[in-house]
Amino acid sequence: MAIAVAAGVAVAGLGVWPGDLPVFWAVTLGVPAAAVAAVGARFSGALEPQWAPLPEQADSASEPQAANLATRLAEAADDPVRFRARLRPRLRRLAAATLRAEHGVSGLDDPRAVDLLGADLHALLTDPAAVLPGPERLERMLAGLEEL
Repeated sequence: MAIAVAAGVAVAGLGVWPGDLPVFWAVTLGVPAAAVAAVGARFSGALEPQWAPLPEQADSASEPQAANLATRLAEAADDPVRFRARLRPRLRRLAAATLRAEHGVSGLDDPRAVDLLGADLHALLTDPAAVLPGPERLERMLAGLEEL
């Protein structure tokens, strides 16, 4: 059945080919081309599904987030606008979620947040004029967030 369909398509396609071929030549050229295409499709496995096992689940949701954060840090080091628009909102959400879960602090505006985060990290997250510090200083700041 598939060969007949492929042959019909090939014949029809060649019949309207510019140059207005006679039907005899369209069939003469189309049938072998359709046969080669059908045999190639049959034996190449193109029509059969490719079954593959599911990818292994990551240990935690933090692994892709950490890679994403590392990319954002690299971009933000060169462009302060990216820091304010992309990285800082994510760091704010992370800090707020950690403060809420570990200490019951409602948000970064809570006075206890300054004591828990440290003045430098709190200023980085809340001060509109804050700029991304160097890698070593940022690592120390974020280590303080991890220890909460």
